[in-house]
Amino acid sequence: MQDVIRRNFIPMPFWAMDPAIWQAFARALRGEARAVLSCYPFKWAFAHPHSAQGALEFLQDIGVDDEGRVSAAGVQEQFATLPTFESLLRQGCVDWEKAEVDDTPVDGFRMIPEWEPMAGTLINWPTFYPPLWETFRHMVEAVSHATVFLRVPEGYLGAVVLAWLGAQGVNLAAVRAVPGPVGDIWARDYSPLYGVNGYTGEPVIHKLSFAAFHPDYRTHFKSIVDIDDRFAWTEGYKVYRSNIMYDGGYVVTDGAGTYIMTRRVLWDNMHVPNLYARLEAWLGADRLIIVDEEPGDALGHIGYFKFISPQKMLMGMPDDENSPRYGYYVKLQKLFADCGYEVVTLPYVIGAYRDLPDGTPSVRGMYVNSLMMNGRILVCQYGDDLKEYDAQTVEIYRRELPDYDVIPIDCSITANGGGGINCTTHEIPAITKE
Repeated sequence: MQDVIRRNFIPMPFWAMDPAIWQAFARALRGEARAVLSCYPFKWAFAHPHSAQGALEFLQDIGVDDEGRVSAAGVQEQFATLPTFESLLRQGCVDWEKAEVDDTPVDGFRMIPEWEPMAGTLINWPTFYPPLWETFRHMVEAVSHATVFLRVPEGYLGAVVLAWLGAQGVNLAAVRAVPGPVGDIWARDYSPLYGVNGYTGEPVIHKLSFAAFHPDYRTHFKSIVDIDDRFAWTEGYKVYRSNIMYDGGYVVTDGAGTYIMTRRVLWDNMHVPNLYARLEAWLGADRLIIVDEEPGDALGHIGYFKFISPQKMLMGMPDDENSPRYGYYVKLQKLFADCGYEVVTLPYVIGAYRDLPDGTPSVRGMYVNSLMMNGRILVCQYGDDLKEYDAQTVEIYRRELPDYDVIPIDCSITANGGGGINCTTHEIPAITKE
């Protein structure tokens, strides 16, 4: 079973459990590719376990606990202490979409960048996607020096995830379960902007409407998009909502007033008057730089450059000078240098793709797609033919961030969905008064 799970990957949001997704994907598979369905039992998609024993049968079916480390007693113990989504709402830990949006943002808003103190990390557990369980366990372990805000399903499904993590040696004292509806795994994309009111020091959230990757995704996976658009972890923060369409995958900030976004934000908001001024206000931007999307990228996501300090950026530089992407990043490198930033290059291997059973290419080599978290930085690794680039990347991170512990994470399966560590996480800033 483990060999099947490792070798056959489904690049779909199966953790979200919209039955139409399962059915459409299964119908489209042909030939040997259909064998992948053996490790994705449909029965659990339509009927979640209602007992500890049923939860153990779920683990057995998806093949993530062949050693039998998880016990029914362990599942029941987690179930007994698991809060409900309604209780989180009553406590003010979660905002689940106000009926109205706010006309104006907070004055003096400043988004908190990754390198400042964080309370923890938001992670969506890929419950129905067994190939990712090990990868996500390693991520949870890597950020457990702070709080892991772990989104899981309610009931026994959420309880068995926690019991499995505990049986794998994860410190559950650092894990704060957030049971309830779970959308896509890409926490970066739907999460709000966490920041402070620069005048009062009040912790505030600007939750813009989730643009959801591209129009086809919004159409075909509407139930998932609705969940991600409505959800925000807001404990200790005051939330303001806007009808501006936004995707966290296409914005980065230096934490000092400059924001960089791709032109995709313009296409998503063609209906919004005075968009540029409104974006500046909601971002709290002193300088807003809008750049073209990477050639061939319909999502407009920023996956190959990021800030690691107010003055320094990392950028993936393609290894093929004849590629349109090479010219694109050379121009960006000059633009950012002219803006006053030091730009450090990382490997970007053109053509590092792998075809999945349904013919979808899996994107690899997103080395800039890392997460900084309270003195640690989680870095993507891919193995196989990219081992040399993996090693180069780790050394560059260690050189550029000598005060950080660099933690390599195998992202060869995460790449099936076109993302990496930064895409699947979102930092929750520590609440402090400025």
